[in-house]
Amino acid sequence: MNTSPKDTKRTLLILLALFFGGAVPIQLVTLSTGYAQLVMEKIKGPEMIMAAHQFAGGYIPFVYIPAILGLIVIAWYCKKHYPDIYRRIVVGFGIGALATVGLDFFRQMGVIYQWLPGDTPEMFGMIATGSKNFAWYYSVGFLIHFLNGANFGLFYAFVWGKRSSYKSAIGWAVAWLTVVEIGMMTAPPMGPMVGPFGVNNAWPQLFLITLVAHIAFGIILGIGVQYFLKAEDKRWFGPFLLDKPIDSQNK
Repeated sequence: MNTSPKDTKRTLLILLALFFGGAVPIQLVTLSTGYAQLVMEKIKGPEMIMAAHQFAGGYIPFVYIPAILGLIVIAWYCKKHYPDIYRRIVVGFGIGALATVGLDFFRQMGVIYQWLPGDTPEMFGMIATGSKNFAWYYSVGFLIHFLNGANFGLFYAFVWGKRSSYKSAIGWAVAWLTVVEIGMMTAPPMGPMVGPFGVNNAWPQLFLITLVAHIAFGIILGIGVQYFLKAEDKRWFGPFLLDKPIDSQNK
């Protein structure tokens, strides 16, 4: 199929936005802790944090920050030239960050009752900075935590767009966050640290509280994206990427 230069540019911008905003930032923690736990064999504790920081020390300045800046540039360019891409970036990113507040209500319960092995922003911040200054590493970790939520929201907005109803939107968003939950419970850092689904830590409380947190995130995400995207955004990722007309039977 022949595509015009404009179509090619549009496709490239979508793929880059999804990569910069939905893949690179999310992998900061997974790759850093994966390096520490699977390569350096530092499963948990300060040794794991410092080993993960070795990886993050290169990933953040050379991959993470350039990706975030690249996403900002793409959003700025698309605001004028490709408003449909711009909407999905801004709505997905913004609602994803907002949904993190809902997730945190339940996450904090896990911290308070010591069902979680630690406080997520604290771990993220120490991995990113390697600092012992609480105010500094916790602030950085909190930012990374909310950016992760924003990135999950962007991914949802790009892949599912506006659905046919709020029920459909909530269903798909919760399904997406259930996939995220399964990944979090089996991949680094949680999987090696506490066993699959937390079986070696606080079972079943750890798994249940994180599952409820991600369901809450999904409900907020589905409602928010559905509300703010427009009728012309009713396209799955494939038709959206290829700029095909909206399928009247799209669910």
